[in-house]
Amino acid sequence: MTQYDLNIFSPSEFEEFCRDILQVKLNIFIESFKTGKDGGIDLRFSTPENKNVIIQSKRYKDITSLKNNLKKEVPKVKKLNPSSYIITTSIGLSPYNKEEIKKLFEPYIESTENIYGKDDLLNILAQNKKIEEKYYKLWIASTTILEKVIHNKIYNQSQFELQEIKNQTKLFVQNESFHEALKILDKYRYIIISGIPGIGKTTLSRILTQYLLSNGYDEFIYLSDKIDDGYTYFKEDKKQVFLFDDFLGKNFFEAKSLQKNDDKIVKFINKIKDSPDKILILATREYILNQAKEVYEAFKIHDIEIAKCIIDLSTYTKIIKAKILYNHLFHGQIPEEYLNNLLEFDNYKKLINHTNYNPRIIETFIKQKIWNNCKPVLFFNTIKGYFDNPQSVWLYSFENSLDKFSQYTLLVLSTLGNPVLLTDLEIAVESFLLKNSKLGINFDSLTFSKSIRELENTFIKTILDKKGDIVIEYQNPSIYDFLVNYLKDKNKIIDDLITSFIFVDQFQTIFSGQELFGKIRLKQELIDSLADKLIELENNYKTCRIYKIEVNGLQFTKNYDYIYGFINYLNTHYSIYNRKIKEFIYNSFNQRLIFTGYSYHSDYLNLLGTLELSKFKIDKYLILDSFLIYSYSIYHLELFESFFSIFPEKYQEYINSTRFFALAHRLILEENIKDEETIYYKATLETVNAKYNLGLENHINEIEILSAQFDSYINHEIDITSNMKSDDYFTDNLNEDVIIKEIFNGLKEL
Repeated sequence: MTQYDLNIFSPSEFEEFCRDILQVKLNIFIESFKTGKDGGIDLRFSTPENKNVIIQSKRYKDITSLKNNLKKEVPKVKKLNPSSYIITTSIGLSPYNKEEIKKLFEPYIESTENIYGKDDLLNILAQNKKIEEKYYKLWIASTTILEKVIHNKIYNQSQFELQEIKNQTKLFVQNESFHEALKILDKYRYIIISGIPGIGKTTLSRILTQYLLSNGYDEFIYLSDKIDDGYTYFKEDKKQVFLFDDFLGKNFFEAKSLQKNDDKIVKFINKIKDSPDKILILATREYILNQAKEVYEAFKIHDIEIAKCIIDLSTYTKIIKAKILYNHLFHGQIPEEYLNNLLEFDNYKKLINHTNYNPRIIETFIKQKIWNNCKPVLFFNTIKGYFDNPQSVWLYSFENSLDKFSQYTLLVLSTLGNPVLLTDLEIAVESFLLKNSKLGINFDSLTFSKSIRELENTFIKTILDKKGDIVIEYQNPSIYDFLVNYLKDKNKIIDDLITSFIFVDQFQTIFSGQELFGKIRLKQELIDSLADKLIELENNYKTCRIYKIEVNGLQFTKNYDYIYGFINYLNTHYSIYNRKIKEFIYNSFNQRLIFTGYSYHSDYLNLLGTLELSKFKIDKYLILDSFLIYSYSIYHLELFESFFSIFPEKYQEYINSTRFFALAHRLILEENIKDEETIYYKATLETVNAKYNLGLENHINEIEILSAQFDSYINHEIDITSNMKSDDYFTDNLNEDVIIKEIFNGLKEL
């Protein structure tokens, strides 16, 4: 019987483990309940004799802690008054210990056989291999397996690294990447684990290693510096696992000058592929791998990426993200009052749902023990600051692994908005390097293409639409936040960027004249520089802003109505700081007084409402009429009321005209309403009809019928779902938020 450490589990994991063990032992279905304040019930089942049996699972490190907790459970058990009471615990129990516990809970514990200590649970486990296989944390962290690791050439055979492996095992949350990696290894015998920084490449590599050692492999060789060690320690007829973590990382730039190094790696991979008793695990950051493909010709020829496994954060469900965060918090030895601040108002959900979620960020604030440097009431806000400004994930990779061309490409990208056409990014990068020749970086299309390949799948991703246009997006939203925070206070670089602007979007994407969340507030001299650039462009304004259309395939289209949004942004954020910008706003808006376009209605109205209209020669009727002509939604008809405060007399005259009546009817009757929008549309329609006296009662009745039909359909679908009796169905379809809340309730008992 293998002596597994049951405290490798968190409380919720231990409870699930005990449930599965007892279901097999007692041959009965056992109910599970949420963790946290359970009223004395972790698990429960009923016998054919209608006896109510309650089970409590207790994960503690020593008998003293266990007994202290059990004494608190006695009043709960008496109140519940079960027919029988069962206790499972993660610690070993002597016969005397069991008698003490039985006496504590008389008459509910009928026999010491209803008290399952560590040895009892492991005895049952040894007879049930399927359960043992399911709970991977047991065997990948067992002493026997870890001794195989430590007694070979790994991490200089240090006890420190042994503890590091144990800690990673506790924190690891099994996900699809694990199963995908096993399939790749089964097929090719080697794997390249790739992904963005901080995503868990090293962790997955170590977990795979331990899995393999627990399944018949005898020896683990850690290649810390170069592939040559693989050749040195390669032994025929011995089952070996080789791990080369960050195999193109810190030594890549030095390795570029080494001849034939690519051949050595490829030849070793091919040797592994031909050896049924060998496994090779390679881990690297995606952009480093892309760089290597540009340098190492052999990588291209032999297509080593065929066995690549990319760890993709977008595939992590909310529950997986929650478990990763929970495991770090549970094992982080964080004081109770700090955890309470995180649990208050379900603050942890804001971290799980944060666009910048990344395991590296969690690891960083745990390792830094930030609770030692903040008050309990500020714990959540301090953690959130790490997510809002994800320097820990991207800074090292940006400054140390990318060449200057790629660094500046990312900085230019930050000014363009997301997404952006590849062609527009290339134009903007070329403009930046030409305007800033002092940087000594020449632009050419080949270098730009190479940079994009290097950045792809780590900092950026490319999308091909049905027209054949290539679009650039950030690989992860946290990259944008990193770039903004990186540029703050770097006034020289900001000035270099401003002098190269060619798209109006660059004036507003990340910069502002005022304090604005997620943007950089420009100092006066930089606003002046921005004004000079604005004048330099004269009326040759163009946009890089695109929007997505998904009809018969994905397509990205330029938004050419941008100008009102651009002028309004300048007016809101810069006009009070610079006379040239203010003059530009008036001159530019004067050329566009009559509204044309199908977007930015609110920006147009805001300009009319804030600028001095006496400076313009205005045809009020034409302005009102054009606005309505270029409207397409009842929302715009609601906005139309804003004209009352701008042109009160002309507005009143216009809405009483047959012209308004005809245009309003056309707008409403031609609007395409989706089924799910009918209930909200009906309420808005009633408001607009009453406000303008449009006589739309029949149309409102038609919408009401459509809304009722849709409600009936939804209720029918709900009834079908409600009538499904499968326990598996309900288990699989529990609301994610409910499950996550149950997971974090476990922290309340620490």
